[in-house]
Amino acid sequence: MRRILALVAGAAVVLAACTTGAERVVVAAGTTIVDSGFIEALIDEYPGEGSFSIIASSSREGFALADGGAADLLFTHLAEVEDQYVESHPGVWQSPVFKSRFLLVGPPGQSVIRPGSDVVDGFSAIAATATPFVSRGDGSGTAAREHAIWDLAAIEPAGQPWYVETGQGMGFTLQVTDQRDAYTLVEGGSFFAEATVLGLEEVPVTASPEELLSNPYRMTLVEPAASEVGRDLFTWMLSDQGHDAMVRVNEQLYGRIVYAPSF
Repeated sequence: MRRILALVAGAAVVLAACTTGAERVVVAAGTTIVDSGFIEALIDEYPGEGSFSIIASSSREGFALADGGAADLLFTHLAEVEDQYVESHPGVWQSPVFKSRFLLVGPPGQSVIRPGSDVVDGFSAIAATATPFVSRGDGSGTAAREHAIWDLAAIEPAGQPWYVETGQGMGFTLQVTDQRDAYTLVEGGSFFAEATVLGLEEVPVTASPEELLSNPYRMTLVEPAASEVGRDLFTWMLSDQGHDAMVRVNEQLYGRIVYAPSF
């Protein structure tokens, strides 16, 4: 029998109890895939034994938890940190697992950005018109990608009166964006999970290269030799059964493929 526990991001608050006697695997996953419900629903499809605690964390926080012995399995989307971790921990297992897409969203009927513009030009238009923009600013993969786009636009937004950093996850950042009639960069899963309660719309933009808006996730098993359940879950995720489960969970949650398998 398995149980999935939830831990509040940034706090050790347990919302459910472990299955007695089962090996417990602590999963640190990006706040986006936790808030959207994707990772919990996906792990719930796993047919093996074990108990799982899911911690919502930014990618940097996830690796910090792993270094402190507080996380066993990570789902992250920050390539530079993922590469560094493998270099300094050669015994870990790491693999691409699924990918999504970043979206630029803003107020309905927005006129600041011409539909079909390149996303870098869109960011430039936001800055040129001093239109409010809300950033996570929390060490997440989403925040890192947003800053990469600002860099390509040769703009430093920090400190500008129109630029707000929440230091929080995507759900709260979307709420602030909605309240301020602002723009933000968001992963598709988070937006589609909240779209019905938000007064925000996707701004159709392009990207060159296309990878600028692509959002690949990797899965990292910190100590493979120490976790039989972790090894089994890792292997299942990359199997045909894991692939089919990802497709099934996407359809159930979003009615479309938001997190596409990477294999």
